[in-house]
Formats: sequence, C-alpha cells, structure tokens
Amino acid sequence: MLIETSRFGTLDVEESKFIRFPWGIPAFEDLKRFILMEHGSGPIHWLQAVDDPSVAFVVCPPEIPGVSYRIPPHKKEPIQLEDDQDLVILNLVSSMPDQNLLRFHVRNPLLFNTAMRLAYQWSIDPEDLPKYLETRNGVALSPDPEDPTGTAAFIYWKREKTEKARPVSK
Repeated sequence: MLIETSRFGTLDVEESKFIRFPWGIPAFEDLKRFILMEHGSGPIHWLQAVDDPSVAFVVCPPEIPGVSYRIPPHKKEPIQLEDDQDLVILNLVSSMPDQNLLRFHVRNPLLFNTAMRLAYQWSIDPEDLPKYLETRNGVALSPDPEDPTGTAAFIYWKREKTEKARPVSK
C-alpha cells in the first residue's frame, strides 16, 4: 500500500507491517494505524501514522536513557499479550531545538505486541512511577523546564546529528 508522508515522501508498505492502536494515541485518537521506521543506524525510530501524512512521532527504547519498566499483567491485556517475548516498549521523544536537547517521555510508554501488531500508550500516574519504573544509577527524572515545579517525568540528553529515516524491517 502506498502511504503519503510529509517527512519521508511516498512509502510502499505491506499492510501486514501496520501496527494497530485500537484507541489511537492520546490527542490522536482518530489515528489507529501506524508504521515503525528506522532513523539511521541508531536506536531512534519514527512512528508514522498511515492515515495522516503529517503525524509522525520520534520514539526510542527505554534502555537508551537507562530506564526499565515493570509491566503488570493487567496492562498487557489490552494488547492481548500472551508471551513477554512479543512485548516491545518504546517511548516518545520530543526535541527542544532551542536548547539542543532531546526529551524522553517516561510516564507514557508505548506497549507493542509484535505478534499481534497491536499497541497502546500506557499513562502512568506520577505517584505510581516508583512502582513501575527503574532507572540506572546516575539517571534522574526531571520536570518540564516550562513547569519546574511539575512532575519529574522526563529525561533529557544532548541532541546529536542523525541519519535519514527508513522503515524498520522487522
């Protein structure tokens, strides 16, 4: 199927590669189909909406900034996960170009069932972060610089030059 995108031009992607978000992503509830695209040779990926050329999210595995999650069984049910081998977790990453920073969103991981090609965004309440989240020594959560008194739910790191994006071949 040909998919028009504003960032990557026209892509030819098999429908079997689509990832279904039955409830969409918060603020994008009408978008249910996405594809995952590699961004160069590093860990950063793009999650491109199939049905809206302008919607694409930068995502990366939580291990990159030093985060791991304990996913309770009831959070696996919405994606019909039967085998933890099929679970992939990615987090949204936003750019803060004026500060040359990337911001890793800790409280809202995307949970993927790779066997079923189903996914959803799990929103963790701030007070529950210690129950479900571990960070490596030296990794600290920070609040949004726009709201320094807010919840410490982000990890920041220096932005580096990256290569051109391409679809993930998994």
